[in-house]
This record gives sequence, C-alpha cells and structure tokens, in this order.
Amino acid sequence: MSTPTDLSASVITKLRRFLRQGQERLEGIDAFMRRLGVESLNTAELTEMNSIEGVFDEAKNRAIEKARKWVADLNEYANGYLSEGMRRRVTRHPDGLGGETLPAHIDNARIAVHSRIQTVKQLIGEATPTPAGSERDATGGWTHLRELGLVEDAVLDGYLSTMRTRRSVAQRRAAIGAAKELVEAAMKGAIHYADPAATGFEKDEMPQLWKRLRTLIQEDHVADRALGGKDIGVAKTLSGMNNLISGIAEMRNKVGSGHGTPAAPKGLQESHVLLVIDSAHTITRFITSRLNERFA
Repeated sequence: MSTPTDLSASVITKLRRFLRQGQERLEGIDAFMRRLGVESLNTAELTEMNSIEGVFDEAKNRAIEKARKWVADLNEYANGYLSEGMRRRVTRHPDGLGGETLPAHIDNARIAVHSRIQTVKQLIGEATPTPAGSERDATGGWTHLRELGLVEDAVLDGYLSTMRTRRSVAQRRAAIGAAKELVEAAMKGAIHYADPAATGFEKDEMPQLWKRLRTLIQEDHVADRALGGKDIGVAKTLSGMNNLISGIAEMRNKVGSGHGTPAAPKGLQESHVLLVIDSAHTITRFITSRLNERFA
C-alpha cells in the first residue's frame, strides 16, 4: 500500500483539501435530505411527494450536482498527479451517475463521494487501521466496508456499537438484529456500487438481495474445473452462502430484535451471537473483495 512518503507535500496538501470538500459535499446531501423532512437520512423513507420537492430543491441548491462535480474534479486530479496504481484506486469507484429515481441518485452520489474519501485517506495515511481481535467491532472497525463507502461511517459505527455489547439477553438480541441490518445495508450498497443504475431492490429481503448481488459480482467461469467445477469447491461454498444469509435473517426474525418474539429467549448465549456477527463479517469481506477484483 502507498504511504505518505510516496506523495509530495503539495500533492498531500491538495488531497487534504479534497477530503474537506468531499465531507462538505456529503454534508450538503444530508442537508438536502433534511430539507425534504427525512431526518433519518435514509433514502428508503423518501415518498413520492418528497421526490417532487427534491427536484425543485436540487435545481436551487444543487447538492447532488456539486457532489458529482467533486468526483469529476478528484478523478481529473488523480489522472494528472498520482501514479498509475494510486490513480486506479481513486477512479475505480462509481462516478455517481445513473439511477432513475431520486433515492437512487442520492445513494449513487453518496457512494461515489464516500468511497473516494476513504481511498484518499488510505493514500495519505489517515485511515484507521483495521482493529485486531476483540477490537475488530470497535468504532472505526470493518474498514473493508468503509473504503468502498458501502455503509456510511456513522451508520456502521452505530451497528458496531450494538454488536459489541452482548452481556444481557436483550443486548444479544439487539446485536443479532444489528448484524443482520448491517449485512442488508452492505448488500444494498454493493448493488449500487456495482450497478449505479439499479433500482427496485430497496425493499427486497436478504435472500433476494444476495441473488441479485451475486449476478453482479460472481462470474460463471469462476466455478471452472480448476476451482472444483460446478458441484464442489468454490461453487459449493458459494451455494452454502445462500443458507448462511438466510440463516442470519431467520435468526434475527426468530430471536433477534425487530421481528423477535415478545418473550426473551433465555437460551440465547453469546456464542450464538458471535456466530451471527462473524458470519456477517465473512459475508461482507467476500462482497468487498469481489467488488475490488471486478472493479479495480
């Protein structure tokens, strides 16, 4: 990985300026959402009326347009001043274009800006290292999701905060719910990353999301004879992920928060929660690795 010594002082200064501007673009999009009455900043909560209002707001304040221009300006700078390897790491991300609906436009712009912010931080040595051991789920952890911008930092840290608190049965139930929601959010972000024009999947259940995502990130030729053919090896392991993803969703519905039963399941142990959290980590690591391989 490149270090700050690979960059001149003037380039580092310019990249830091891009970081500040990028954060301002994300804050501008958040302000846009709040003006539409969506305090949660979740595009899934946008209504048809919100979208109509959003068209006029965008024409006036140009939050999405400014975000896209920042992306284009950073790409142009990277092409002119960074080495080939560094340049690819910046420009490989989606460009923020595409999408037929306002939620899709917003999500695509967010991913385009956020993923580049994380990559630039990595390039100038500001990114938080991946925590090891028990600190993996602490604030700043799961950097594989942060670098691609699949889940907003604040949202991700909220999930991790819930997931690492597992002393009581109620906390374990909440941790399972957070792990499930994190996987779901990561899959939706990955679909937008791989296909910025994709729509109509926002309310899909996890098995449907995985089915759609797998067609985008997994090539048929991967399951060739050298990798075990169609029945064993890679193909069989990938098939097993269907059960893993369904299992996480079903466990959340059965004993986790959200759709869990009113009575707390007294037999729920920390080992059960760790199984769900570690499975979520494995799934999201695979997804981000495939995105890196396909779109690097």
